[in-house]
Amino acid sequence: MENKPEFVEVVGKDSNEKDVKVFVKRPSTKEYRDSQVEYNKAFRSALEGGAILKKKLGEHMRSQGLWDDKKDSEEQRLLNKMTDLENSLKKGGIPLLEAKDVALELRRTRSEFRLLIAERTVLDSNTVEGQADNARFNCLVSLCVYKQDKNTLAFSDLQDYEKKADENWASKAAGELASLIYELDPDYDNTLTENKFLKAYNFADDTNQLVNADGHPVFVDREDDNKEYLINADGKFIAYNTDEGYKNQDVEDSYFVNKDGDKVDKEGNIIGGFSPFLDESGEPVPVPEKAEDSSEETEEEVAEEPENTPKKRGRPKKTEEVS
Repeated sequence: MENKPEFVEVVGKDSNEKDVKVFVKRPSTKEYRDSQVEYNKAFRSALEGGAILKKKLGEHMRSQGLWDDKKDSEEQRLLNKMTDLENSLKKGGIPLLEAKDVALELRRTRSEFRLLIAERTVLDSNTVEGQADNARFNCLVSLCVYKQDKNTLAFSDLQDYEKKADENWASKAAGELASLIYELDPDYDNTLTENKFLKAYNFADDTNQLVNADGHPVFVDREDDNKEYLINADGKFIAYNTDEGYKNQDVEDSYFVNKDGDKVDKEGNIIGGFSPFLDESGEPVPVPEKAEDSSEETEEEVAEEPENTPKKRGRPKKTEEVS
């Protein structure tokens, strides 16, 4: 085995939006040994500070009302459901559109599971061991990220890394190191059964975004019998002025809409202003005169109010409404 360290190139932006290139090295025995010192210090500090041990986390969550038998049952139910849905996709033998629904249900179930255990995951990182692990990792980042010469450390010390940790290049370098240490799969989402199926049958694109038969990004509404709505890159509902615009997914030819197909602005307000309410036969209902008279009387009363009368605090006077 060669003694030369393995470097991975990382390019990102600094706080001034300038490119920064660094190289991440796989930790050696020395770096692990040095980072263990930080682990021990953080472990002792967290314990003395009142943090709980990981083995006590379940008990703590129950005592705080954050977890109970009901959530235990729900966790197991979701795990079993995911297993059944995955097996259904792997086995095949069902109509393709039914399989698509199974894949979408699996995606939603996985999302529900992640949401259920999210609080436990956060609390786990705050346990004594969680804080100590974080300190060890931060130390490894400060010891394993090099400048372009591959000889000079990118961070002068641990404190320097912690100060720059939020910068894009530093964050990307830390992510790359995590992949090297914990053997994280950057392609993890693409390995999920539902995503592999959806892409294989052109129900999703390379980024796992759902698409329709024409390859256009869509939102599938579970509450409305999986009805599909066209969306843009930001996930907003859109429509097109022309068939050519739709075919080419021309942003310049698109406009925002709501679920009912009404044209709206970026904030979701219907363009065109107020439309009269309709009666049972579908005819416009006039705005009641009483409402208009009431508004006019209020304005007259305000106008006749003596100048020396103290002004009342409250809602500002209404401006004339669109009829």
